[in-house]
Amino acid sequence: MIRIRTLAAVIAVLLLPGLTGACAAAGGPHKEAINPSGDEITTPFSPIVRTGNLYFLSGVIGRSQDGDIGAATRQAMEGIQSRLDAVDATMDDLVKCTVFLVDMDDYPGMNEAYAAFFPGDPPARSALAVRALPASAQVEVECIAAAR
Repeated sequence: MIRIRTLAAVIAVLLLPGLTGACAAAGGPHKEAINPSGDEITTPFSPIVRTGNLYFLSGVIGRSQDGDIGAATRQAMEGIQSRLDAVDATMDDLVKCTVFLVDMDDYPGMNEAYAAFFPGDPPARSALAVRALPASAQVEVECIAAAR
């Protein structure tokens, strides 16, 4: 039994480089970082990453001076819309969004502002409360879009 496992492990090690090379040659997984602004990226993440026909948008924060969650949510969603514009996609191309709120009591106001961006079929969504967000933001939204 041990010899069979050892033989299987040796075969796997010998075949692995060929398999990974074949996947890459066949158009396997590939990652393209996209920076819509063209400025130097000073954060340890890319604003958008494309792999296959999917765009993964890093979180966009929203905050308002007076604590209005609707205004903060609109700010974040407009940031998502701007990133989608940069890759010739629209809000209709979003398939999944995740909303992070500092205060779950803000859910109704966030939901109302968020819904205005999806008059048709909205994407799947999760919403959760977190302890804090960067830059004293009230909301952060991250999304996945499917390319046309």
